[in-house]
Parts: sequence; C-alpha cells; structure tokens
Amino acid sequence: MTPPACGGVGVGCTKIEEYHYILKRRLDNAFERRQILSIFINSMKYHPFLRAIHWLMFILFTILFVLGATMIEFKECEPWARYNFHKSTGVLVLLLVFLRLLIRSRTSIPRPLTTPVLLQRVARIVMLLMYTLMILVPISGYALSNVHGYGVKFYGLPLPNLFPTHVAWETFSSAIHFYLAYLFLICIAIHIVGIIWHHVRGRELLRRMS
Repeated sequence: MTPPACGGVGVGCTKIEEYHYILKRRLDNAFERRQILSIFINSMKYHPFLRAIHWLMFILFTILFVLGATMIEFKECEPWARYNFHKSTGVLVLLLVFLRLLIRSRTSIPRPLTTPVLLQRVARIVMLLMYTLMILVPISGYALSNVHGYGVKFYGLPLPNLFPTHVAWETFSSAIHFYLAYLFLICIAIHIVGIIWHHVRGRELLRRMS
C-alpha cells in the first residue's frame, strides 16, 4: 500500500520520508499492542490494594502462627509481651480482612480458571472457609482472652472487653481458638497445593496476586 502524501499537503514522499512514515506506523502499532497487552494482563490481576493486603496478611498470619505455637515456651522478663503482640496483630488482621472484603466488593476480580467442575467447587469451598476463618480465628482469640479475664490491647491502646469473664468457658474458648486456627492452617496448605498444581500445568495463577 502506498503511504499518503507526506505532511498531508499532497506533496510526494521521498524514499526516506516513506521509510520514516512506515517506521512511525510500526512504532505506533507496537505501542498500541503494548497498551492492549497491558490492559489484558491487568484485567487478569487483582486490584493492587488487594494484592498488597494479601501479602501483608500472609506475613502477619505467619507471625501469628509462629507466635501461637512457640510463645508459651519462651521465658521472658515480661511474660506477656509475646501474648500482647500476638493479640494486637490478631486485631490488625481482623481489620485488614474487613478492608480486603470492602475493596474486593468494589473492584473487578479475574475470571475463574477453566478447570473441572469438581475442582471449581473445592476451590470455592476452600476460599469461603478461608475468609470465614480469617474472621473467626481473631474473634475467637479475642473471646479467649476476655473469658480468661484478660483484656486486649491494640499495640498499647486498650480495647473494650467484648466477652464476659467466665471460668466454665475457659477450656471451651481455648479449644475453639486452637482448632479454628489449625483448620485455617489446613485450608492455607490446600490453597498452596492448588496454586502449585496449577503452576505445574502451565497456569500462572500466582501472577494474579503478584
């Protein structure tokens, strides 16, 4: 195809001007393709705030699990320091869950991967359980502290006691928090296994949160 007159004034193009025109068109097309590709890639990712909260919560939950499993074994000058940090971080995680749900409800999310119906159902159940436990585990920890007669502080800021002190409920509240936490840990393990399974099959699922 012969390019249009140079400058749009009806003057014939020299060879150099023709090459310049063709090169410009190719660069414009390449830029457009990059824009389209960028839009397509972004449409396959979660909102940047959701991605940031996801990884922040992953770090915080790792800290919570490590503290929950080990803090009883540590002997410190201030015995409750690790407990207070554990409880404060639990409150922070609970606040982040609600913020995450708010952002998720107001932003678009990537389409589900094309997988067998059974796997889709399992993935939905695990995800629903994870969100439910992200709320229940911190609340059960808050209740555990109040039932045993201890308050909760948010990094030094005293919070109200939402549950009554009740000796008869101490064992029950401890068991609830313990089993909910480990059920959540199992769900996280299933979630990670699912991501690895998709990755092995060439589906870059992790890129949605990166």
